[in-house]
Amino acid sequence: MARPHLSVTKAKAVDAGVLATLWIESALVSGMSHDLAARAANAGRIREALARPGTSALLATLDGRPVGFVVVNTRNQGLIEPAALAIDELYVVSGARRQGVAAALLGGVAKLAESQGHDVIFANVSTTDKLSNRFFARLGFTSTVTRRAVPTSVLRRKLAGSDAAARDVLLGKRRTLRARAGIDTAQVAPRLTLRRPAAG
Repeated sequence: MARPHLSVTKAKAVDAGVLATLWIESALVSGMSHDLAARAANAGRIREALARPGTSALLATLDGRPVGFVVVNTRNQGLIEPAALAIDELYVVSGARRQGVAAALLGGVAKLAESQGHDVIFANVSTTDKLSNRFFARLGFTSTVTRRAVPTSVLRRKLAGSDAAARDVLLGKRRTLRARAGIDTAQVAPRLTLRRPAAG
């Protein structure tokens, strides 16, 4: 039996519909509802994403059938460190796993990084996804940072709460200091005794 032909190519605007279908499937696997996933990923949004500077998607096919994709973005790191290539999404359909699809996609990422002059590739992987973490670890990816995310509105609310709490603490300390200062003054203030002049 002939081995299936595995191919990895850079996705173009004409592939937006195929990528949207694969992305929706990956979202369903992660627990997103179909309606929400379908609204989030439409061909128009995929085309816009592919047109962004620094964004690339690679599409994997087995005998011409789309079976997976990877999305990478160029990341600038601080003021000094050179830019690196970040793997933001990697997905292989369940029926095509354990056939080298993910490895082929990452091979395409390595080739893309070399062509763009990037010395480092890093992957964003959920801490709860043990299989993916083991997969990347076997390929030499090491844990370097813990990435934390917060909605902007939540950060604003937390900062406002922290500022208010800090003001309350400061005012409380000032009141305590004033109270202590008042007590100390009362304790050290000299007592004046009024004496009546002696009768002559």
